Amino acid sequence: MESVEKDRASLAWFTLAWEDYTGGFPWLLPVLLFQAASTAGVFWLVRHYHSLLQAAAFMLLVVTPLSTGAVLVYINMARTGRARFRDLFSAFPVYHKALAINIALGLLTLGGILAFILPGIIVYLTFCFAEYFLLDCGTGVEESFRLSGELTRGWKTRLFPVLLLTVVVGMTPEIAAISDPLKNPAVVLDLRPWIVTGDILKTLVFLPWLNLVMARAYNFLLAQPAPAAVQPDEEA
Repeated sequence: MESVEKDRASLAWFTLAWEDYTGGFPWLLPVLLFQAASTAGVFWLVRHYHSLLQAAAFMLLVVTPLSTGAVLVYINMARTGRARFRDLFSAFPVYHKALAINIALGLLTLGGILAFILPGIIVYLTFCFAEYFLLDCGTGVEESFRLSGELTRGWKTRLFPVLLLTVVVGMTPEIAAISDPLKNPAVVLDLRPWIVTGDILKTLVFLPWLNLVMARAYNFLLAQPAPAAVQPDEEA
């Protein structure tokens, strides 16, 4: 595929993902609200126990698997136009593998960033779809990394804007934060109108849209004739 065609295809990820979002929002909203409620549980635990221990356990055992399962929600939504609520729980049976992928990718990315920043970005963009293969195709950890490396070959520069936008959106202020986490953890709320509005837009609009962009990219690259990759089951 020529460079110009790649540019057009990558731009289409954004427009098609927005169409997926606007057209499928009624089915996506319950997923987003359930995720928001589970995240709120973390802050409730901090406020109730004034400790990060219980909150960290809840984050590890509940919030993170749900966040991982959301990957399959967006993959199938980009394919069918509708989000399936049950996909949100798809990571629990393979959570040990998903956790291994997240830890390995995090360490590899951190190592690259500590080197010169750019290698860390390249590493992340190379293996960013490992989790997608795990949930969508049922591959193992090593195979998921290998397939992601093949899938993203020649497309990293087109995936970078999605990563950059996700980081920028993720850095916007949130309504709830934890103060003094080491000595006396407490929940602090910032209810200024612009903070509340920004957090709502981030949670319900921009991050879901960017997740759909990544799902569109994954589905598009998976459909390309080269490199050949494991094809998902019809029911996935």
